[in-house]
Amino acid sequence: MAKKNPMGGADPSPYDGPIERVDGVRPYNHYLWPTEDWWANREVHRNIGSRHMIGIVALADGRFSVKGCVYSIEKNEYCGKRIVFDTRTAAIRVAAARAIRTARWSRKWPNSFDRLEGKRLADVINWARNTVARETGKPEPKPIQVKEPPPPFRPTGLPLFDFGRA
Repeated sequence: MAKKNPMGGADPSPYDGPIERVDGVRPYNHYLWPTEDWWANREVHRNIGSRHMIGIVALADGRFSVKGCVYSIEKNEYCGKRIVFDTRTAAIRVAAARAIRTARWSRKWPNSFDRLEGKRLADVINWARNTVARETGKPEPKPIQVKEPPPPFRPTGLPLFDFGRA
């Protein structure tokens, strides 16, 4: 008989290990949802994709995780990186750093709703930095500025002037 989850449905893959959230919620389908999360599409602009968020899981043993997969929490490793931390501050800082890295990587995503460029990218990075400062009691950092790209090259029709610019 499958165990019931807090949402009411039967867990398709019950977990019987020691990992659970600080509020007593057990993993559902070997996953723990964040206990605290911050979303760029709620705080910066509503048209920012859901990949741009910061979330941590407070574990029952007093530690904090930046991922919800119980196998990764047990190994304290995801893609070769540590994911379980002793303090909330360390977990928030790591989760925000990963959110900033994802935002920067998104510039190269072709035709994606989650792709960020220019001012919107700078706004998400500033939001992540301000979230860390607000949640850890640090002073607000100076915002980063967006450098506008140079204007597109317009050929003059003169080969000596156009050489090397096209």
